[in-house]
Amino acid sequence: MATVVLAAVLVLLGLIAGPWVGIVVDRAVDRIRLEPHHRCSHCQTGLGSRSLRPVLSWTDHCPSCANHKGVRYPLVDVGSVAVFVALGLRFGWSPMLLPYLALGAVLVALSAIDIETHLLPNVIVWPSIIVGLFLILVFSGEFDYVDGINSALLGAAVFSGFMGLAHVIHERGMGFGDVKLAILLGLFVGWLQPSLIEATRLVFWTILLALAGGGIIGLVYNVVRGRGRAEIPFGPALAAASLVIVVLSPAIMSDVAI
Repeated sequence: MATVVLAAVLVLLGLIAGPWVGIVVDRAVDRIRLEPHHRCSHCQTGLGSRSLRPVLSWTDHCPSCANHKGVRYPLVDVGSVAVFVALGLRFGWSPMLLPYLALGAVLVALSAIDIETHLLPNVIVWPSIIVGLFLILVFSGEFDYVDGINSALLGAAVFSGFMGLAHVIHERGMGFGDVKLAILLGLFVGWLQPSLIEATRLVFWTILLALAGGGIIGLVYNVVRGRGRAEIPFGPALAAASLVIVVLSPAIMSDVAI
């Protein structure tokens, strides 16, 4: 019963947060002032406060160009709900749920932006890293406080180090934005385990999953679009892989231990 109540709460929270995440997605790249309404994806006309209705507001038409507001917004709403519920199933009513919900909202925003623009804006990534460090210092985590901090820092170092090496070797294939995102992801993936060795294992599982997922998505995209080697944003693959590892980490580490 507690799980059902939590899932319902997180669905509601995701529906509330989704439209605001959409505002960030719409304005972060151009560093436009955040305002409490969406803009038409076609002509950028402001759509008023009614546009913040989650999902259903997509049926509204722009008063200026008569087009739908754009599919991005409802997808962000649905993505926020899905991520919030998945994290709720992982952490339950634990205080740990709060930092990971914040991470989930950031990753939904960054993934949507990267898909549209192939950018991971510093205006989101660096503040998220700083806030992430603050949350890790404030919350005790699932294990010993000091061990959790050490594992988080090691996770960030290992993840960003691997991505940084890939960036140096093949700059066109791995953008520096992915390296910065890896710092944030490594913090939260590493934080899940008290052992430095186990934290490193989780990070490498995340990297392998991201590489596999990104490779498959790139192959399908190039086949469907008929392109030889089109540039594919890797941020969403990193974000999705990290969320999967976070949610499944207890089962993963149990199998590793066996």
